Amino acid sequence: MTAAAITLGLTLLLYLAGAVVLGANLFLRRPVLLLAGRGLAIAGALAHTAAIGLRCVETKSAPFATPGEALSVLAWMVVLAYLVSDIFWRLHAAGPFALGLSFLLAVGAGIAPAYRGVPDPRLMGSGAVSFHIAATLAAIGAFALAFCCAALYLVEHHILKSKHGLVWLKRLPPLLTVESAAFLLVAFGFPLLTLGILAGFVANGVSAGWYANTHVLLAFAVWAIYAVYLFARLAANWPPVRTSYVLLVGLALCLLLFFVPSATHRFG
Repeated sequence: MTAAAITLGLTLLLYLAGAVVLGANLFLRRPVLLLAGRGLAIAGALAHTAAIGLRCVETKSAPFATPGEALSVLAWMVVLAYLVSDIFWRLHAAGPFALGLSFLLAVGAGIAPAYRGVPDPRLMGSGAVSFHIAATLAAIGAFALAFCCAALYLVEHHILKSKHGLVWLKRLPPLLTVESAAFLLVAFGFPLLTLGILAGFVANGVSAGWYANTHVLLAFAVWAIYAVYLFARLAANWPPVRTSYVLLVGLALCLLLFFVPSATHRFG
């Protein structure tokens, strides 16, 4: 077993422990649990950084040469986004969702297709390709945290509507804060996704059969679902519950990008 694999295993344990501890804090409301959960999240992010670096050293390639590696980077970005958002919005209640999702993404990295295509020197040396991948992963990382906020919003809304367990609402951030955080995350990620898609076309060229490429069409579907969300949120005045479901669907489409094969998305 390689050093990268061992470090990634440690990362998984830290993410899972952090999700459990932050979840327990929602029940028990103990400051020590909140501090411990944040500490585990930070430790997990640091261990994940080391794992990604070790993987680059071992493979002598970028950390997104396979779908599994890209999923691992995405899991890392979700945790970083959560830690930053917790500073600005105090969304520690989203911690169990974010760390749990990162844990599942990192596990998914281990079962994702492990193929490595024949590298194209023109593409591998292209700054447009690097920007395409980095911008797209950053966008999906923001969308993933928006997914966590949407899930938290739906949980709070259900409690409020059912009038059962209202005491829980005192332990959770205000609905407006959660919904606003989800919107700002999408507003941050959507331009990145747009630029990432455009950079992909610049790097690879607009081939005659692009409309038959399942991966490209799925990327456009992801772009469209978040465009619908922004339109619904800003212009159509959809209720937050409905837009929250759009965010759930959006992340599901995003994750499909990592499992749909594409000859033009093999970089290592």
